[in-house]
Amino acid sequence: MDPSFFDLVNLALCTAINRICGKERAEEIFKEAGKIMFSLIKSNVIGENPITTLKNIARYLERSGYMERIEIKETDEGLQLDMYGVSVLRSSDTLVRSGMAPSHIMTNIMFAALREAGIEAELRELEIDVDKGHVREIWVFKKD
Repeated sequence: MDPSFFDLVNLALCTAINRICGKERAEEIFKEAGKIMFSLIKSNVIGENPITTLKNIARYLERSGYMERIEIKETDEGLQLDMYGVSVLRSSDTLVRSGMAPSHIMTNIMFAALREAGIEAELRELEIDVDKGHVREIWVFKKD
């Protein structure tokens, strides 16, 4: 599939959901979609620990063509994820700049995996560089 087509589909669907439901409800819908997606791929990605599971999800998303490469680095407070060649890069940037919720499907799949392991995470920072084809997310693990 041509990634630019998928990018347009993502923009259309996310925009429609945001317009009809509002940003907060859209975020809930996308979170639920991530949970469903994780349940569908779980048997293929589950690892011996949560970080291995996240790396397996990353490899799955690379193989699927969703993005070219994902690097996951552990930090003192959580994780730093660097993504390259994201198929929905332009649509995500447009949505964020417009004040709408992007699907964050990768993030929501991974957060669902972490929740199942008893770990809550929060997306603390999001940087999108369309010209360089790079997205960085900083996640912080929540403490009880």
